[in-house]
Amino acid sequence: MNYAEVFVGYPLEGSFTYRIPAGMEVRPCDRVRVNFGGRDVTGYVAETHSRETDLDGGKLKDILELVDDAPIFDERLMELARLLAGTYLCSMGEALSMALPSALRPSARHKAPFADTSAREIVLTGEQRAVHDAILEARDAGKLLHLVHGITGSGKTELYITLARRLMDQGLSVIYCVPEISLSSQIYERLHAVFGQELVIYHSGLTAPQRLHAWKRFYEGGARIAVGTRSAIFLQCPRLGMMIIDEEHDGSYKEHSTPRYNARRVALWRSRSENALLVLGSATPSVETLYAAGRGVFAMHRLAERFGGAALPEIEIVKLHGAKKPGMLLSNTLKVAAKRALDRKEQVILLLNRRGFAPVVLCESCGATESCPQCDISLNLHRDGRLLCHYCGYTRPVKTECAACGAKTLVNLGSGTQRMEETVVDTFRDVKIFRLDQDSSRKKGASYDLLEKMKEGDIDVLLGTQMVAKGFDFPNVSVVGVLLADIGINMPDFRAAERVFALLTQVAGRCGRGDKPGRVIVQTVNDEHPLFAFLKNHDYEGFYRGELETRRALGYPPFTRIARLLVRGVSEPRVAKTADLLGTELRRLAADSHAAAEILGPSPAPLAKISNNHRWHLIVKSSDMDGARDIIRRARDAVQARDVYLEIDMDPFDMM
Repeated sequence: MNYAEVFVGYPLEGSFTYRIPAGMEVRPCDRVRVNFGGRDVTGYVAETHSRETDLDGGKLKDILELVDDAPIFDERLMELARLLAGTYLCSMGEALSMALPSALRPSARHKAPFADTSAREIVLTGEQRAVHDAILEARDAGKLLHLVHGITGSGKTELYITLARRLMDQGLSVIYCVPEISLSSQIYERLHAVFGQELVIYHSGLTAPQRLHAWKRFYEGGARIAVGTRSAIFLQCPRLGMMIIDEEHDGSYKEHSTPRYNARRVALWRSRSENALLVLGSATPSVETLYAAGRGVFAMHRLAERFGGAALPEIEIVKLHGAKKPGMLLSNTLKVAAKRALDRKEQVILLLNRRGFAPVVLCESCGATESCPQCDISLNLHRDGRLLCHYCGYTRPVKTECAACGAKTLVNLGSGTQRMEETVVDTFRDVKIFRLDQDSSRKKGASYDLLEKMKEGDIDVLLGTQMVAKGFDFPNVSVVGVLLADIGINMPDFRAAERVFALLTQVAGRCGRGDKPGRVIVQTVNDEHPLFAFLKNHDYEGFYRGELETRRALGYPPFTRIARLLVRGVSEPRVAKTADLLGTELRRLAADSHAAAEILGPSPAPLAKISNNHRWHLIVKSSDMDGARDIIRRARDAVQARDVYLEIDMDPFDMM
């Protein structure tokens, strides 16, 4: 009798034994269908054997079906899953389920919406060529980890493409990661012009069968370069030559469900285990990455000149006075600059780092806001007259009276992208506006529609949330306006200033990329914040040094590692009690093991209630994350509570 040890995608340790039916050939790393807990699920074969088992004699279940004709992954991914499970405190089955495509059968190949175009020859500048050669020479000497710190518009994409072509000519494969699906469409178009059928795209915007088809083509070597979002970092291939993490600072590389991996860390593991180049690139590298480069973990390469001789845009900081009314969020300085650009048939980008019709409905009499009864956040007013919670989906019509005091003095404070669209229309007559935010980007074909319309000049003003800042290359954009730069600076998160600085630098980099000079107008209520002086002077190094000293003094990354334990549930007393027990157990274990771990909390999370779930959290800070991880694992196992869920996030990106 033959048996298989199978991992299933549940938070359960270890594998489960199934009988292999007569005539079925099952191999390690096969995907199989099994019945688990009364449900037919996909499992992953760890090993096959003929060892006697006490559970035989009718108690073991048979494998129902072999999913694939041949395995679609191998021991390399199994080892990667072991690292994921150990690092992020999840099961092997959860790790494999996250890494692998879920479809059982592939679909027809995903067809790009772009017409085939002849490849434009890429001629590197002297600065780019020097970086290109230095990376390849370092690879020959065994130095695999590289950071390209290149200003916006410096031609990092051309550098990546040239490196990829060189490695592919040697029979190697390349994974090219970008932070957003919308950005992957533009990169895909550029790569398709160079690599044609050698290229596949891989992200959650495809159907599950399309992702499986792309996975298999890359795994079998039919395609040797893949572009995609964070999940693309798991793609398997015959011989991996290089991974590119573009805009490496971006929080989109962090997964927010189990296992809560960061694609950068997964890429580091793969670089070491598969002897592949890892190239991180950004105009605003994360503080942790730049610090690692300073210590020699990454080889640092700088691109200080804009491609084609373009100049960095002029950045002007404008203080806003009276930002309550939507019309006041367009200063005269921004209006004049945008109007002149539009008159010259140039394009304008306006960034508002929020969405909705009006972010807050507030009572002028008592100061109460119209808030979601299920979440501790404000409801947003949409154009159709509904108040909507963007966390749990709760909605209701707008009322005329304040729920707290009964006064009829409700006003809209601030302005979302939809209302700003109306304000822009009122300000700039006869302009063509495209709104890009999480709402509009979900529409099928939205990314392609945006790229084509911007390229053809069918958009005058691109208005949107932070999505408009992420790597787009629109040569005709000459003015960028940031409508309210203060949003986010005072969030309860040690990375708040870093996030805002990166966002503003990135959106500023969207203009002046062609032969037209760029101008960036950053509107703020508090123009005295030191961040704005660094921004105005394009001084990332100065900002980084100040941020590093603050983190050193407070014991934040990169000088420590952090884990966040979030307890959530419907019953707040039960959640609070469980969090308190967890904190007590963590402190006891830390003291007994003499681990250098600091336990903060428990306390209510900044977003203390979402979807009727109360949320409390604890923060574990340690310079010994292996020791801290062991303490967290033991505390998790010791503290069990009914109807309460524990989320463990190692190296969290979002502390809300």
